[in-house]
Amino acid sequence: MSRSSQLAVAAALLFITALSNIQVAVGFSQVGINSPSSVRSSLHKRDCDARYTSTCCGAASIEERGTLSWTKRSHNYCNHYNTALKSSSNDAAEKTGDDLTEEEIDESIEYLANLIKAHLDPRKSSNEDETSEIDVEPSAGSNSEDSIAYQLAKGRFIDLTTTLEGEHLLERLFDTTHNPSPQSIDNTTTTTSTTTPNKRIIQHAITTLQSLLIYGIQIGVKGSEEAQQKMVRHLFRAGDAPRPPTGTWIPDWNADCIRRLKFFRDVQLGKMLLAKLIRKRTAQGAFDLLVDMGVWDSHVDTALLRSGFPVRFLESELEISKEAERNEHDPDAVLGIRRDLREQKVYTVDSASTLDIDDGIAVEVLGDDSGGGGGGETRHRYWIHIADVDRYAPRGSKLLNVAERRGTSLYLPTMTLCMFPPNMSSEIMSLHAYEDKYALSLGVELNEDGSIIPSSVILTPSVISVDYRLTYDQVDEMLDEGVGYAEEWQLGALLAAATKRRSHRVNRGSTEGMVPFPIPKGMVTANYDDQLGGYDISLKIETTHNSGANITTGGGDDICDAHYDPYCTPVSSSQLIVTEMMIMAGEAIGKWQMQQAAQEENDVGDAIQLSNELKLPFRRQPAPDFKSRNAEKRQMDFLYEMGKRYPHAWYARRFFNKVNVSEEPGPHFGMGLDCYVQWSSPIRRITDLQVHAALKRYLRRKRVNAMLREGTTIPSSITKMDLGCELPKEEDCEEIDSIDYKSGLGMIFAARPIQSSSSNYWMFEYIRRLVGSSDEEVMFESVVLGCINKDRLQYAVYIYELGLEHRYLSEAGELDEGKKLWLKVTSVNPKMELLSFSL
Repeated sequence: MSRSSQLAVAAALLFITALSNIQVAVGFSQVGINSPSSVRSSLHKRDCDARYTSTCCGAASIEERGTLSWTKRSHNYCNHYNTALKSSSNDAAEKTGDDLTEEEIDESIEYLANLIKAHLDPRKSSNEDETSEIDVEPSAGSNSEDSIAYQLAKGRFIDLTTTLEGEHLLERLFDTTHNPSPQSIDNTTTTTSTTTPNKRIIQHAITTLQSLLIYGIQIGVKGSEEAQQKMVRHLFRAGDAPRPPTGTWIPDWNADCIRRLKFFRDVQLGKMLLAKLIRKRTAQGAFDLLVDMGVWDSHVDTALLRSGFPVRFLESELEISKEAERNEHDPDAVLGIRRDLREQKVYTVDSASTLDIDDGIAVEVLGDDSGGGGGGETRHRYWIHIADVDRYAPRGSKLLNVAERRGTSLYLPTMTLCMFPPNMSSEIMSLHAYEDKYALSLGVELNEDGSIIPSSVILTPSVISVDYRLTYDQVDEMLDEGVGYAEEWQLGALLAAATKRRSHRVNRGSTEGMVPFPIPKGMVTANYDDQLGGYDISLKIETTHNSGANITTGGGDDICDAHYDPYCTPVSSSQLIVTEMMIMAGEAIGKWQMQQAAQEENDVGDAIQLSNELKLPFRRQPAPDFKSRNAEKRQMDFLYEMGKRYPHAWYARRFFNKVNVSEEPGPHFGMGLDCYVQWSSPIRRITDLQVHAALKRYLRRKRVNAMLREGTTIPSSITKMDLGCELPKEEDCEEIDSIDYKSGLGMIFAARPIQSSSSNYWMFEYIRRLVGSSDEEVMFESVVLGCINKDRLQYAVYIYELGLEHRYLSEAGELDEGKKLWLKVTSVNPKMELLSFSL
């Protein structure tokens, strides 16, 4: 064989060897096995991303194939990758406040990678026969307290998992008393140290693991970087420091640090760790690794973790709530404005699973309207009692700060995350039956047409005792069987008042009148079942409580007969009662506020008086502009006349204007009211609690002013925070702690997409399980709601069995509103929130 032929054969063998190494490396990577060191350079080449390719490798290394042998180019490519990785490490080193060197950063990543490998490796050392996994909690008598790494890691992963077990697992990853040293894990490691890494190396490793977690929760995120930044803008606070350099160790880790970590979303170190572990350097790769480690399960709510909404209460917050339990300061009682209303028969009506009960209702008989001659109709005053949360979380308190960090309670298919710790929200503040409870109580009388008599409104702090804790189903049963009109006649009286109120609002153009048949919504819940070893998903389809005609199935009129929905649960009488009573409370507070200025005492002589202006956040909604959109209005009316109920409801949405909040009273079209203030859920919404604080401060200042006019001494226990202004003195009493009703709105607005994303996930998982358990195609009956994009033939459809609105690309050309379709599921991916149908 000639010399040239021998060279050609050798070159071919080198090419085949290199190619097989790449294939082997890819195979190892796909199954999560550590690839041999001999093929790592090939894997590095494959795993190098576009940024490294374009900026480090250069065009020549890829395109000039005629002048370089493949082996040499491969070697150069790997060198470029390693140089880029080291360059990235150098950048990180330069940005750290600890001035870590390139070697120290490499050692830190290697240290963490080996800890993770040890955790994932099923082979255990001989001294771990009965502890095959990392304990999720320190065991009694362990030396964990002596572990520097473990102590540094403690508390660093709060709100980066949805379970306490996952959080503990991450912490115990660094517990050297339970893990072999990194050097004993992998003989191929380049680390030369024979001792536990120094403190700075461990700190950097912990920061790297946080970066991996941040990367993992980005799975399923869509849109541009700018769009993604908007998703977390609620986490930004005025006065926040600039973005910290990558790898910076923050000594005092707290809630603000967690918030900023999720806002800046620095995933650079997480990518480096994935590269070291020979894992895909993507959000999916990070997610899969964390699931493999047992930190998350495959159903972890990444939208929740991205949002910055606190997943659990810190130990310090739980301590604060225990202190609040012991708070005996009650300025309303001290000033004599807290009334004893325990003689009233109070009902609470909620779902069976509700623990944070924040409203109760009652009826007071006032006599008849005959002027004392008898024979007139009995007059009633309707009471709405709202839990007095301000009693335990007043302005300026630490407990209020705990609630402000959350802004709202979050109701998800798998869990409820309360605004207050459970000992407060479900116990102390909650209106439990047969216990004396603090409330802010409102009494209202109604005209015959259901409108409020403004002069009848009473507002007072109170003490109440709930007689009956009822569920919606129980109230419906009592009304159906007649008990609600006899022994519990108050329920019948409340239903009569609620019916009047609904009619009054409909006559004033409320949403219920404009859209009598709203589109129902599927409410999905997922409860973990220990016996099943997984989540049990249930689905219930409900009509919105605050919308829709109050009809029952089997109604005999033409409208009900023309309306088809075999799956929807109609709005019940009990839901009507609660909905209308809470709406009435919101209107009554607005009317009461508007009357207060006229009732203020003008002739005060020389007496010092506190300034006593009451500002409230009125929710206002302009009426639709039908005049300039007459053609659309005719189309909406046509859909209703043709009996196309859900298409009519869908089409009507385009007319609804955005609700705005203002300190100036104004009408709310959707409610059909002249004014409306939301204040009925202070355990669950920070804005409602702010209204409570403003109302009570107003009542206290009013009482203090009366005492000043009378010459009565102001009790010494009353503080400026109780009044919201400086205590009375000769000069003007300056206002302090002005309530900002916009504070806390960021988290409230962020809660909506979290709930939507979580509900979508479990709805799609419900569908995926139906598809997976069926040998046949899974199909659903649906109705076309309307056209979204005519050019793309994209339509909105409503799927009856799921209570789901979805977008569908028509395969059959143009579709008419109200057309029934049977759609089969073609693909579903819960984590990516992808669902597609075809005919």
